[in-house]
Amino acid sequence: MYYNKAMKGKQKEKDLIKKAKTLMKDRDLAEALAVVIEEKRGSLGFLLGELKERRHRTFTPFVLKGTSIYAEPSALDPKTVELVAVAASSALRCEHCLEAHMERALQEGASLDEILDVILIAGAISESSTLSVSLRKFKQKAGKMQRKERR
Repeated sequence: MYYNKAMKGKQKEKDLIKKAKTLMKDRDLAEALAVVIEEKRGSLGFLLGELKERRHRTFTPFVLKGTSIYAEPSALDPKTVELVAVAASSALRCEHCLEAHMERALQEGASLDEILDVILIAGAISESSTLSVSLRKFKQKAGKMQRKERR
C-alpha cells in the first residue's frame, strides 16, 4: 500500500513537471503575457522583446518570475520595490533597467528626491565595493612582488 502511494506521488510530480514544461513552450501563453505587459507599460522593452521573439520558452518563466518579485512581493510595497530596483539598476549600471524602474517608481508615487537618494546610496555602495575588491587585488599583487624582490 505504501509503495502504491509513493508511486502515485512520483507520477503526480512527473505529471506536474510535464505540465510546467508544456506551458513554458506554449506560444499562446507567451503572446498573452506579452499583451498584458504591452497594455500596462506600452511596450515589452528590449530584453523582453528579444526573449519573446527568440526564446519564447524562456520568456514565459522569466515574466512569471518577474511578476512574483516586482508585482506581487511578500513584504514590500510597490514604491519600495521600484526604489530597490532603481538602486540595483544604478549599482549594476543597467541604463535600460534604470530608465524603466525610475519611471515605474514615479508611477508608484516616488519623488525625484527619493530616486536621487537611492541612486546616491547605490553609487556609494558600488564605489566602495569596487575600491575594496580592487585594493585587495592590488595588495596581493604588491605582496607577491615584494616577496620576489626579497629572494
